[in-house]
Amino acid sequence: MILCMDIGNTNIKCALGEANNYATASFETQKLTCAQDFENFIDESFGADIWGKLRGCALASVVPERCAIITQLLHEKNVLLRRLEPSTCEVDFSRYQSVLGEDRAVCTFAAANKYPLPLVVIDFGTATTINVVDENKVFLGGAIAAGIQTGLLALTARTAQLPPVALNQTPKLIGQNTTEALVSGALIGAACLAQGYIRLLEAELGILSSIIVTGGNAAKVLPVLGDSIEHEPTLLMDGLFMLYSHVN
Repeated sequence: MILCMDIGNTNIKCALGEANNYATASFETQKLTCAQDFENFIDESFGADIWGKLRGCALASVVPERCAIITQLLHEKNVLLRRLEPSTCEVDFSRYQSVLGEDRAVCTFAAANKYPLPLVVIDFGTATTINVVDENKVFLGGAIAAGIQTGLLALTARTAQLPPVALNQTPKLIGQNTTEALVSGALIGAACLAQGYIRLLEAELGILSSIIVTGGNAAKVLPVLGDSIEHEPTLLMDGLFMLYSHVN
């Protein structure tokens, strides 16, 4: 039994089990203040007896302080921890000239081992990230933009007359009231961002063999994106299970 974790800016998502057969649970990142918080969450979500059954853990994090709390707990529980090491996986990340978010790296690693190359992975999460791998499994880089919810929160927080909205309706190209206009701008705007990048990438690199979307907001954007898009809602977790097996 393996525990996989994605420590994100908004949520800590966990999966317990084996590849293609696991239970999931999530915890708000800001609520994690100490190791006991996380131990209680695991005990309540999966049962207090799981610690002695774990073969190990694969982890990706973009929140160092929360990651330190969890890794210390795993050490105390004698749980073997695996994280992506760019030098030991088949994807060449050496061209990226700064720290690459582990979530981006793991999603890219998973996609490059599952789909024909070259490819692009677009992750609609707290941030919207675009990640490009060429035909030689070289990670070329990409782009980072505000996520759909992040952009909406910033917009409504900084304006006097724009209300908070829920993205639970089909967007209209031409919104006929403020709520519809915000939903249109958020979802159709995100789709246009993705489509524009894809078009520019293909102009520079040639036809992409695979276009993959993932992340918590991907399903909301997918109906606007059109055909030839692969939706992988569990790409990061699948990548973590793959990573654990790969490293071992």
